[in-house]
Amino acid sequence: MKTRTAQIATIATISAAATLAVAMFTYPALLSAISATPSNSTQSLAAAFAPLAAAATSTATAATTQSSHQWEGFGGYPGAFPDRERGGGVQFQSPVSLSVGQTITITSTQGRFFEYATPSKNGTASATLTFTVTGKLARGYTLSLTSGTIVVDGTTYTVSSGSAEMGPFANAMIGQGTTTPTGQFLFQARAHGSFAGTSGSVSLDFTNGTTEYAVLLAGTVKS
Repeated sequence: MKTRTAQIATIATISAAATLAVAMFTYPALLSAISATPSNSTQSLAAAFAPLAAAATSTATAATTQSSHQWEGFGGYPGAFPDRERGGGVQFQSPVSLSVGQTITITSTQGRFFEYATPSKNGTASATLTFTVTGKLARGYTLSLTSGTIVVDGTTYTVSSGSAEMGPFANAMIGQGTTTPTGQFLFQARAHGSFAGTSGSVSLDFTNGTTEYAVLLAGTVKS
């Protein structure tokens, strides 16, 4: 009887993890949709968050232990992201020139968090992240995460360190960081245009050592 119960629990956990993984793999499309929104827009993220919300509903009763998750690969770095013209065609951006010492600040205007272990637990999230360009190379840029805050599940975390990289088109970024109180995160960001100044979006895999969260943000970019 115990063996049968264990098998059922295992199947439920695998099913929950698979459902959440499918939802997490919708990040690229979600970020693309958010990034395409003009910087002065306050369009709701409800539609963009629908896949994760659906996962939260379907896994709430199935998951009895923490499910495994997958952090999607960063397929765009360091190549160009095509920008669709109004006529429906595809146009690749030209490289962007940034200077060493230049700062980039991403400030969220909308955001949500989801717990990996219990996707049904979710709520409002926000962040401000400031980067400084530390290196300019033929294939892109290196950056340091110099300051910022991340608000998740009612707790404010202050960025203590971090680093990032982006390609020569300066429209996509990937990196990692640490916070106080204790926290660490992986992130990827996408700009509508470039990080020289426009709107953008960020997804984070954030953990405070006890709970791990998926955090999705959209907002403004200033340089």
